[in-house]
Amino acid sequence: MVYICADDYGMTEKSCGRIEECVKNGILNRISIFPNTSLSDIKERINDINVSLSAHINLVEGKPVSDLKDVSLITDKRGYFRYSFTGLLALSLSLKRKELERQIYTEISAQLARWSTEIAPGKPLEIDSHQHTHMIPSVFRILMRVIKDNGYDVKYIRIPSEPVLPYIKEPSLYKTYSLINIVKQFLLKFFGFINRRALKRSNINSALFMGILFSGNMDEYRVNKILPHYLKLCEKTGRDAELLFHPGYIKKGEELFDTEKQSFNRFYYSPGRKTEYATLKNLIIKQEILK
Repeated sequence: MVYICADDYGMTEKSCGRIEECVKNGILNRISIFPNTSLSDIKERINDINVSLSAHINLVEGKPVSDLKDVSLITDKRGYFRYSFTGLLALSLSLKRKELERQIYTEISAQLARWSTEIAPGKPLEIDSHQHTHMIPSVFRILMRVIKDNGYDVKYIRIPSEPVLPYIKEPSLYKTYSLINIVKQFLLKFFGFINRRALKRSNINSALFMGILFSGNMDEYRVNKILPHYLKLCEKTGRDAELLFHPGYIKKGEELFDTEKQSFNRFYYSPGRKTEYATLKNLIIKQEILK
């Protein structure tokens, strides 16, 4: 099975609408939804979407599900999440790590509880995270503990660690890889190696992943170049594949999830998101992936 996933569903009304357009065109078969979404009609919206659903654990943007007094270390004076991936990583290595772990446990518990009771009750539980923060080793351990303590039957956890071979086999793409995405991929692969034992003990499935090296630029040309190599790996290893897109772009002047997270908002405004939206609406891509 090849999963075509759109992240960040539940961010704003407009961005959700654009993801829904891609679903209606028959291209997407998985959407990843913020458990801390502020959209009041989120349950009704997803009831009309016949795709796989994933809980997009969010520790970096918007407001927490927990009481603010219980997560004061990771929120600001406005009551919004304070840190990005790098901020949480640094904090996890600091003298405040014990308190961080306690608050992360509280918030992940609250988000999965809301997911299971209010957003997608009765649906299979699949998990990933905003900015891939669940890959930070201490956060991954906490996630595994929350799953165990609450007896959640988790079907899938995203491990955003891309196989190297498909990219090596396409020299024509070498100059299209951005340095920041290369750094992200090596960091996530390293964390994936650290987390591998805990994942194996859990018996939870993961899949071959694609979407870091081309993040923000998952266009038709790149996907068609790399995808055949992934399909061969899927056949050889007996694993599924997950391709990650971010089609929920936002136009200037539209509502934002957090007006003060400028680095996040630049990505939501970026032309690359519109490119990924257009790619998902291209029927050639659909036929290539789903045939």
